[in-house]
Amino acid sequence: MFKCIRYLYYLLFILSMQWIACHPRHKSKPAFQWKQFALLPSANGAKSLGYAGPVTGILGHWLLIGGGANFPDGMPWKGGKKQYYSQVYVTDLNEKVPFFREFRLPYPVAYSANCSTSSGIVCVGGEAGKGPLSRVLLIQFDKEMPVFSSLPSLPLTLTNAAGTSIGNTIYVAGGETGTTVSSRFFKLDLEDTLKGWQPLPDIPHPVSHAVLVSMPESGTVFLAGGRSKTESGVSNLYNSLFAYDIATGQWMAKKNLPYALSAGTGAVIENRYIALLGGDRGTAFHKTEVLISAIGKEQDPVKKQALTEEKNRVQETHPGFSNEILLYDIENDRWMSAGSIPFPVPVTTTAVTGNNRLWLPSGEIKAGVRSPFILEASIR
Repeated sequence: MFKCIRYLYYLLFILSMQWIACHPRHKSKPAFQWKQFALLPSANGAKSLGYAGPVTGILGHWLLIGGGANFPDGMPWKGGKKQYYSQVYVTDLNEKVPFFREFRLPYPVAYSANCSTSSGIVCVGGEAGKGPLSRVLLIQFDKEMPVFSSLPSLPLTLTNAAGTSIGNTIYVAGGETGTTVSSRFFKLDLEDTLKGWQPLPDIPHPVSHAVLVSMPESGTVFLAGGRSKTESGVSNLYNSLFAYDIATGQWMAKKNLPYALSAGTGAVIENRYIALLGGDRGTAFHKTEVLISAIGKEQDPVKKQALTEEKNRVQETHPGFSNEILLYDIENDRWMSAGSIPFPVPVTTTAVTGNNRLWLPSGEIKAGVRSPFILEASIR
């Protein structure tokens, strides 16, 4: 009798262990704890305005923020001109108090596609006031000194493209050529740069200001959101998510974002989730584009001036960008909210990650307004 009961308990124990092995507990979604990590150093004796489209990346324990653009002489709708920069700020993430060392890029650049790899930080394309660039820069470190070298140029000029990497292979999608929005998709193998940039199957539609992230384990690249200029002057904004399978060379549509989003940042978390951080939902952006289009068509000087004043009001009262964190569960093809960021959230920058930490360096927080802050999230 007792032997039967012991055997029954033993059998139930074995079955329960098998059930647990086949049905692991669902991990709770990541949580983000935010703080202002650091303020960028003063520039020319004045408090930093911050920079849109900076070159950003992480290599080992070095965090780099460089280049970018801002309006030092006033907002663009008041005649201020955009200025592009070549300064580079580097800080050691092992230091308890951030201390920035200042260097110079070989050339001014903003709005490049940026990737952090074990071989260095790669800066692809961008612009510097005279249209998009095809130049590609590799940034490595010799102790605390950044070392710059050129990589093969893109086969076309591109700004506001999206970039990511798997190992030492760089992927770049979309962007603006100066005359149109691109649907091209390329890769560059850092271990065989003599081959140059290799064309891959086009992305599903032309897009700029999108987010491109990768899952090395599955060999998948994800393209999220973005926008595309049209002949009408009013852009299409996208809530799409596409996955590119490197093995098959095919793009596949995934679950759409809850709303259209462009110019935001993104990162892969825990090899399971894609986090989209902030971004432009396009309300003020669309109003501005519609008014700019109407101004261009209006012949009556009085009406043209009224439209111009209305456009300026829309830009001056810009509410800022989305502060929501959208989380995509790759395994279950679904989106969820993961809370919000308690600071003005930048767009046109690149998120960088390391050791369960994530940084959003500088960027644009309102129309024409940049942030001098680097935001940091601890991920739990």
